[in-house]
Amino acid sequence: MNLPLKVGALAAPVAVLAAGAALLVWSGGGAGAAQLKINDAYVREPANPDEAAAYFTIANDGGTADTLTKVASSTGRASLHETVGPKMVALASAPVPAHGTLDFSPGGSHLMIDDPGPLTPGTKVRLTFTFAASAPITVTVPVIGIADPAPGRSSGQ
Repeated sequence: MNLPLKVGALAAPVAVLAAGAALLVWSGGGAGAAQLKINDAYVREPANPDEAAAYFTIANDGGTADTLTKVASSTGRASLHETVGPKMVALASAPVPAHGTLDFSPGGSHLMIDDPGPLTPGTKVRLTFTFAASAPITVTVPVIGIADPAPGRSSGQ
């Protein structure tokens, strides 16, 4: 049975769809999502066999910020820390700004790995980064010698 379509019958659904699309664009949804990449990651050969430190940079080329919530290591127990004066302070999370970077480098924020087992230069460690909104990222990073220059960093950190 074909019923005649009344004038204006499509106006309300079309208006709702248009408002939804405008809200999506306004809220930064779609193409503005976080686009995360782990760069220059490494583990420094530990001076103390009970703990090691890992360093990295997270680049976000997207238009939405995200938050690093944890990092898991294939060896030992990993936790986020920051150096504040002479003390290390545990971090629950760390912000990754939109169109910006989060840097974990010596003297600042770092990933502490407790009970890592033997880590010698040339071995590899797998790190899995977990974020509040983005999918996890797993990378395999080198262990470098105590005096070796850091990958991708000219200062030798």
